[in-house]
Amino acid sequence: MPMKRKIIAVILELIPVISAPVSYLLIVSSHSSGMIRRMISVTMLLAFLGFVFFFIGRRLAAGDKAVRILGVFDWLATLSVIAFYIIAVFSFGL
Repeated sequence: MPMKRKIIAVILELIPVISAPVSYLLIVSSHSSGMIRRMISVTMLLAFLGFVFFFIGRRLAAGDKAVRILGVFDWLATLSVIAFYIIAVFSFGL
Protein backbone atom coordinates (compact mmCIF):
# COMPACT_ATOMS: atom_id res chain seq x y z
CA MET A 1 0.00 0.00 0.00
CA PRO A 2 2.75 2.58 0.71
CA MET A 3 4.17 2.26 -2.82
CA LYS A 4 0.72 2.94 -4.30
CA ARG A 5 0.39 6.08 -2.15
CA LYS A 6 3.82 7.27 -3.32
CA ILE A 7 2.90 6.80 -6.99
CA ILE A 8 -0.40 8.66 -6.52
CA ALA A 9 1.41 11.47 -4.69
CA VAL A 10 3.99 11.83 -7.47
CA ILE A 11 1.33 11.85 -10.19
CA LEU A 12 -0.73 14.45 -8.33
CA GLU A 13 2.31 16.63 -7.77
CA LEU A 14 3.24 16.46 -11.45
CA ILE A 15 -0.08 18.01 -12.52
CA PRO A 16 0.75 21.67 -11.68
CA VAL A 17 4.38 21.21 -12.71
CA ILE A 18 3.26 20.22 -16.20
CA SER A 19 0.30 22.63 -16.33
CA ALA A 20 2.34 25.80 -15.77
CA PRO A 21 4.60 25.54 -18.84
CA VAL A 22 1.74 24.22 -20.99
CA SER A 23 -0.40 27.24 -20.13
CA TYR A 24 2.42 29.66 -20.92
CA LEU A 25 3.13 27.93 -24.23
CA LEU A 26 -0.55 28.14 -25.15
CA ILE A 27 -0.70 31.81 -24.19
CA VAL A 28 2.25 32.78 -26.38
CA SER A 29 1.24 30.55 -29.30
CA SER A 30 -0.13 32.18 -32.42
CA HIS A 31 -3.17 29.90 -32.49
CA SER A 32 -6.35 31.10 -30.88
CA SER A 33 -9.65 29.32 -30.61
CA GLY A 34 -12.31 28.66 -28.03
CA MET A 35 -10.83 25.29 -27.18
CA ILE A 36 -7.36 26.73 -26.65
CA ARG A 37 -8.78 29.46 -24.41
CA ARG A 38 -10.52 26.81 -22.33
CA MET A 39 -7.30 24.81 -22.13
CA ILE A 40 -5.45 27.92 -20.96
CA SER A 41 -8.05 28.46 -18.25
CA VAL A 42 -7.85 24.88 -17.04
CA THR A 43 -4.06 24.68 -17.08
CA MET A 44 -3.70 28.05 -15.34
CA LEU A 45 -6.12 26.93 -12.64
CA LEU A 46 -4.27 23.64 -12.16
CA ALA A 47 -0.93 25.47 -12.03
CA PHE A 48 -2.32 27.97 -9.52
CA LEU A 49 -3.58 25.14 -7.32
CA GLY A 50 -0.04 23.78 -7.01
CA PHE A 51 -0.03 24.56 -3.30
CA VAL A 52 -3.08 22.31 -2.85
CA PHE A 53 -1.33 19.47 -4.67
CA PHE A 54 1.69 20.11 -2.44
CA PHE A 55 -0.37 19.51 0.70
CA ILE A 56 -2.08 16.44 -0.78
CA GLY A 57 1.27 14.94 -1.83
CA ARG A 58 2.76 15.71 1.56
CA ARG A 59 -0.16 13.98 3.21
CA LEU A 60 0.15 10.86 1.06
CA ALA A 61 3.94 10.39 1.05
CA ALA A 62 5.67 12.92 3.28
CA GLY A 63 9.01 11.18 3.61
CA ASP A 64 9.65 10.53 -0.07
CA LYS A 65 12.40 12.61 -1.67
CA ALA A 66 10.68 12.86 -5.06
CA VAL A 67 7.51 14.17 -3.42
CA ARG A 68 9.50 16.80 -1.52
CA ILE A 69 11.28 17.97 -4.69
CA LEU A 70 8.05 18.07 -6.68
CA GLY A 71 6.49 20.00 -3.80
CA VAL A 72 8.98 22.80 -4.39
CA PHE A 73 8.04 22.84 -8.06
CA ASP A 74 4.35 22.93 -7.08
CA TRP A 75 4.96 26.12 -5.11
CA LEU A 76 6.95 27.55 -8.03
CA ALA A 77 4.03 26.81 -10.36
CA THR A 78 1.69 28.71 -8.04
CA LEU A 79 4.10 31.63 -7.76
CA SER A 80 4.59 31.75 -11.53
CA VAL A 81 0.85 32.09 -12.09
CA ILE A 82 0.64 34.87 -9.51
CA ALA A 83 3.62 36.63 -11.12
CA PHE A 84 2.02 36.25 -14.56
CA TYR A 85 -1.17 37.96 -13.41
CA ILE A 86 0.78 40.72 -11.65
CA ILE A 87 2.69 41.38 -14.87
CA ALA A 88 -0.58 41.35 -16.82
CA VAL A 89 -2.14 43.92 -14.49
CA PHE A 90 0.89 46.21 -14.74
CA SER A 91 1.03 45.84 -18.53
CA PHE A 92 -2.52 47.16 -18.78
CA GLY A 93 -1.60 50.05 -16.52
CA LEU A 94 -4.15 49.36 -13.85
